[in-house]
Amino acid sequence: MSEDMIRADPGLRRQTMLVLGIAVLMAIATVYFFQQWLSGIADIPGTDQLILRLRRLIGIALTGSAICLGFLAWYAARKATLIKTFEQWPLPGVRVLRDTPVRRGAAAMKIRQGLNLTAVVLLLLALGMGIISWRLLSLS
Repeated sequence: MSEDMIRADPGLRRQTMLVLGIAVLMAIATVYFFQQWLSGIADIPGTDQLILRLRRLIGIALTGSAICLGFLAWYAARKATLIKTFEQWPLPGVRVLRDTPVRRGAAAMKIRQGLNLTAVVLLLLALGMGIISWRLLSLS
């Protein structure tokens, strides 16, 4: 392993904390509005309509999750390809959250293999979620 080190970028840390803070606030708002929606449809007489709406909502949520997992799989596979090209991790020119040693050669290839395995698992999960969401939406 090389003794090279990529130094942490304080600006990236601040930016990451801001984005995570916004994501937390959005998650809290989503849970609140979901509770309001759920209490609103709970007043619908009969359980058939309630089940139908819940099934549709779960199907849409699973579809969105499957799309996100597909993008994450693509991202992991893309990074693995770049590791093969540059034979280095972290990739040249990236900013990091903490001081990170540069790995080259066999150490970088291990990370590449891990990213490829992660991409395959994420893709399988995305396909599985897509199939489940399709089934739920087709029953609606």
